[in-house]
Amino acid sequence: MTLDQPTTFERADPHDARRVLATFPEQCRDAVRLRPTGTLSIAAPRLIVVAGMGGSAAGGDLLASCAAERLGVPVFVHRGYGLPALAGKETLVIASSYSGDTAEVLSAVDVALSRGLPVVVLTAGGKLADVAVARKLPHVALPPGLMPRMALGYLFFPALAILHSVGLPVASAGEIAEALEAVDGLCAELRPERSAAENEAKRLALAVGPRLPAIYGGPTTGPVAYRWKTDFEENVKAFALAGTLPEMNHNELEAWRAPGARGMHVILLRDSEEPPEIERRFAVLRELIVPAANGVSEAWTRGAGRLARLLSLTYVGQWMSYYVAILRGVDPWTVPLLDELKRRLDTPGKP
Repeated sequence: MTLDQPTTFERADPHDARRVLATFPEQCRDAVRLRPTGTLSIAAPRLIVVAGMGGSAAGGDLLASCAAERLGVPVFVHRGYGLPALAGKETLVIASSYSGDTAEVLSAVDVALSRGLPVVVLTAGGKLADVAVARKLPHVALPPGLMPRMALGYLFFPALAILHSVGLPVASAGEIAEALEAVDGLCAELRPERSAAENEAKRLALAVGPRLPAIYGGPTTGPVAYRWKTDFEENVKAFALAGTLPEMNHNELEAWRAPGARGMHVILLRDSEEPPEIERRFAVLRELIVPAANGVSEAWTRGAGRLARLLSLTYVGQWMSYYVAILRGVDPWTVPLLDELKRRLDTPGKP
């Protein structure tokens, strides 16, 4: 199957996921303008907790990564029921659930309200929207109709505005503009109309082919590596690995031996601002795993600001996993096992 034949996408992508990916820059520009209804009841939080799961937590990961170099206030992404004990009275909780029916996020909101914590909601509807209206919580009404993993712009940029409104600016207007320009440029490069010779995401997908991808990032790109992994698993319905340097140099590296590693392809997510010690670790890592792995590729961040670098690299990963799904004849839109799990959990008495 070729990635440069238009009929390939018409057959393998019946839900037109490629259109959603191609309009991601417009999604981001729309999301930048979104603001919560109501007024937040906290002026200077000392902790930000983003409660989210799956694709709805991805905006929190990006927020935390950008905040790490800018804020003295930690941004903690909570994946699970309830809230951690550290969420005290000076904590702002951002409840992020695109569907609005994520059980763990609804649980986090219940606990936050029981503790008297300020809550702001990001959702496209569901039970979470009902709670926000009933409890008069500030909330951002997101446009519906997307898969959560394909709604990153809507789940990230409003959260950025929320932090700015409580005196915690994570990115300047210029940095946001640069990030939007970066995804604009990538969109033209990565969409299906561009041949593999000129399309980084297609080249990466062809390099992965039928193999299991192992995606490694550095201190800055590590969260993006995890996002590449989860996008791959949902889009391709196949396993992927993710890890972060230098930590993986102290454990996972030892597993890179033949013949087990022969069915794997390594993708290193590099950052133009990575420090010399991380650059050296990537070089040594590559030397050590090349004999065992079935190929090694690299993908680099683009842009100057951290937001542009991380958002652009995330966007490349979205397209890469989409193209692997197409190569394998898998519908990148549907997630039948996830849907079945939710159905069973929502049906009392069913195993």
